[in-house]
Amino acid sequence: MLEKDLLMFDEFFIQKQIKVFGAPLLLAVGTIGNLISFYILFKNTRKASTYTYLSVLAIMDILVLYVGLLRVWLVQLGIIVEDLNSVMCRLVTFLGYFCSDVSVWLIVIVTVERTIVVALPLKAPSVCNSKYAKLGITSVISIFFLLNLHFLWSMDLQYTVKNTTVTPECKAIEGYTYLVEIIWPWVDAAFYSFTPFVIIFVLNIIIIKNVINAKKARLVLRQQCSLSRPRAVKTQTHEHGEMSRRITCMLLAVSFTFLITVLPMNILIIRNSLIDNTETLKGLIRQRLLMTVAEMLMYTNHSINFFLYCATGKKFRGQFRALAASCCRNTLELRLRRNMSQRSFNVSMPLVKMNSSRTDYVNCEQFFDKGVQL
Repeated sequence: MLEKDLLMFDEFFIQKQIKVFGAPLLLAVGTIGNLISFYILFKNTRKASTYTYLSVLAIMDILVLYVGLLRVWLVQLGIIVEDLNSVMCRLVTFLGYFCSDVSVWLIVIVTVERTIVVALPLKAPSVCNSKYAKLGITSVISIFFLLNLHFLWSMDLQYTVKNTTVTPECKAIEGYTYLVEIIWPWVDAAFYSFTPFVIIFVLNIIIIKNVINAKKARLVLRQQCSLSRPRAVKTQTHEHGEMSRRITCMLLAVSFTFLITVLPMNILIIRNSLIDNTETLKGLIRQRLLMTVAEMLMYTNHSINFFLYCATGKKFRGQFRALAASCCRNTLELRLRRNMSQRSFNVSMPLVKMNSSRTDYVNCEQFFDKGVQL
């Protein structure tokens, strides 16, 4: 059937609107948010190994959005990237699987690290450090690079002729059809959805249980603690514990978001394997709508970490405000200099001093009060 005929079905129209308008929105939000997250987190990698994982996660999420979500949107515009040539066919397929797997398993290993910090605090310093963070990241990248490497030779353009029209399509080559089309969807579901879901769910329960027990223990300790204890030691211990709790809260938000956004896809994969709803055209379109919604939820997981960091991280919010204020100051200074240069001022007019220990946004009204035309 032609697309204009399919638009008669409400489900198909909704599916198309989600891809046409939802995909670029997530792409824009995810790109800006992940770039800001990477900038802030990368500056703090020396403070905690967790930030090393999360900074790499921000980059991988950007790659997922541009290799996967951008492709979904371009299809709606009539551009199928993987069908352009053999190189794009193999590379786009490989990167699509590789980046998605690495992104998800970075969440897994950072959840493992946080579980060690919470459950085994005495062993944490020897395991949860920059050295092992780099080793963990390198291991995840290497494993999934090798796991998905076969796409570089198992995929190629296949040409079909219909009514004297030659149509290219990126498909598995002969000899790899069963692997790519039958086996690999389940392998991908296991590595991207099912296994990470179970691991993160179990570890989050362990983390929450230990956090509750630790909170009870702290309350008892405070009651028994002597007031003569050195204040410096108390302050240092409190600051370290507070930082650990903030990181734990941030990671719980990230991991639970992953569980929520991936759960619908897991349910649909199991449901579709047990129930066949594709016998009728309406059933097929309805199934595709559900898969589209689940797919967009998965891409949402790669787009909103910045907002989770802002919601759960006080220091992250502070550094973001400082970054925004710095950008605002630089922009205003640039506009002032440009304005002064264009008007060729002969009288030297000192710029308003904007360096401040505070991270508040610059109030633009102060410039108008001094008679400066921006």
